[in-house]
Amino acid sequence: MNILDKFFLALFQTIYPLVYQAILLAPAVVIGFSLHEYAHAWMAVHLGDPTPKWQGRLTLDPRRHLDVIGTLLVFLVYVGWAKPVQWQPANLRGDRRRGSILVAAAGPTMNLLLAVAAAIPLKMGWISTVPHTGFVPGLNSFLSAFVLFNVLLFVFNLIPLPPLDGFSILENLLSADAARAMEGVRQYGPLVLILLLFIPGSPVARFIGLTASAVMIWLTGRPIWL
Repeated sequence: MNILDKFFLALFQTIYPLVYQAILLAPAVVIGFSLHEYAHAWMAVHLGDPTPKWQGRLTLDPRRHLDVIGTLLVFLVYVGWAKPVQWQPANLRGDRRRGSILVAAAGPTMNLLLAVAAAIPLKMGWISTVPHTGFVPGLNSFLSAFVLFNVLLFVFNLIPLPPLDGFSILENLLSADAARAMEGVRQYGPLVLILLLFIPGSPVARFIGLTASAVMIWLTGRPIWL
C-alpha cells in the first residue's frame, strides 16, 4: 500500500463514522424537531391562538420548523434546536396559565409519544435488537436512534431553564408573584444552560443522561446509546 492509498484509507476511516452517524440520526432529527414544533403550534391554535397558523407553523413540512444552524449542530456537537413556535398567551381561551402549560408541554409530549411508538417493535421483539454491523445502518439501528433522540428531546426540554419548555411550564405553575420574580432569569437562561451542559461533571448533563437512560430502559428494556 503506497502513501496515497494510506492517506485515503485514513481519510475514509475518519469520515465514515461521521457520515454513518449522520445517516442514522437524520430521520430522528427531522421528524423529532418538526413534530415537536408542530405540536406546540397545534395546541396553541386549538386553544384559540391563531398566531402559529398565520405564521405558517401549523404544518408537518420540516422546512417550516427546522433551523439550519440548530440542525447542523446536532450532528456536530449533539445539541441543537428548531425554530421556536411563536404564540400569544393572551389569545388562549379559558384559563391562560393552564393553556400556556398545555402549549408548552405539547412539544415534549409529542417526543415521548414518538419514542413510545418507535420502541414498540424493539420492546415486543418484532425487530432484532442485535447491533447492526453492515455498511449502511439497519432498521433496528434507525429505530434505536429515533427512540434515543426523542427521549433526549423529551427530557432536555423539561429542564426548567429558559428558553426550554420546562421553564414555561414551571412559571405558569407558580404564583403570579413568583412567576414575575423569575422573569429576571429569562435573559440569562440560554447562557446558564450552555454552561451547565458543557462544564466538566455537569449535574444537568448527568441528570439528562440518567433520566434518558431510565426512560430508555422503561421503553425498550435496555439502555440504548449510539
